[in-house]
Amino acid sequence: MKFRSLGMAAGIMTALLLAACVTPGTQTTVTQGQNSPTIDQAQAEAYNGPKARIAVAKFTDKTGGGWWTGQIGDGMADQMVTALFNTNRFIVLDRQILGDVLTEQDLGASGRIKQETAAPIGEVEGAELLIVGAVTEFEGGSSGMQGGGGGFGGGVLGALTGGFRRSHMAIDVRIVDTRTSRIVAATSVEGEATDVNMGGLIGGYAGAGGLAAGLGGWKNTPTEKALRICINDAVNFIVSKTPQTYYRYGAAGAAVAPASVPAAAAAGSTAVTRDVVLEVQTKLSNMGYDVGTPDGIAGKKTENAVRMFQQSHGLQVNGQMNPATIQAIRSAQ
Repeated sequence: MKFRSLGMAAGIMTALLLAACVTPGTQTTVTQGQNSPTIDQAQAEAYNGPKARIAVAKFTDKTGGGWWTGQIGDGMADQMVTALFNTNRFIVLDRQILGDVLTEQDLGASGRIKQETAAPIGEVEGAELLIVGAVTEFEGGSSGMQGGGGGFGGGVLGALTGGFRRSHMAIDVRIVDTRTSRIVAATSVEGEATDVNMGGLIGGYAGAGGLAAGLGGWKNTPTEKALRICINDAVNFIVSKTPQTYYRYGAAGAAVAPASVPAAAAAGSTAVTRDVVLEVQTKLSNMGYDVGTPDGIAGKKTENAVRMFQQSHGLQVNGQMNPATIQAIRSAQ
């Protein structure tokens, strides 16, 4: 009885210490999305501009396990949508809430709300690229930070240790051209974690912010971290395979330049592959521009560096690696 009392006392003391660390004040930290476009920038993007229009389908389960629910598939798609938007490389279309958007438009057409505030019908944009994902391996070896047992003290100690077990996830990702249904790129990504430290992921596209709906049971577990690793690496792959300037197709199926790319530049265009991006980043870095670590993936720092170069060399300032800008960077000393 004495030892049991000591254990309970230790549990109570631990709980009080944890409460003391949490209750003195309130702190909010934004851990992702800081480099994403502003509302004005997102609204101003031309639907036929240089960026590809992209959407994400609901994830599916290929493991055959009993852990899967439709909400998990929706939640994983939501995580990828957010991560893709944070790259600032795509016009991202949210298909998960399309039903709500259509309901709002139908309400506007019903005559029950002021017409000057009604959402117009016929303005929903179509996707050019569709991301299809499937979970192929899953080992959720963590009960999260909810574990424990054996009374109050055991519950507190279990909550501190229950989340530190191995979790493994693998996903297949395909990029599909919606015009032809062709698979234009595909990869498999694996994520594995034995802790819940998200610090190394904060700089990634998946960030360390709140989990999407349906994934709340994975919060503060290795499974959450394994998921974020998979999403982040999958988005890196999608960015690396998608040209920064995405060419559209006319009615006859011929390629046409985006509206924001001059026709003369399009005629002698340089394909913006990952190798070209890496070359541009390396050249700009050698000239003293801050592009971060050259990796062949054009993020916010690269875009800002391109803008600064364009401004100093009398080019159109838009942050895009169009043929004229690439040629000027290659020729610069």
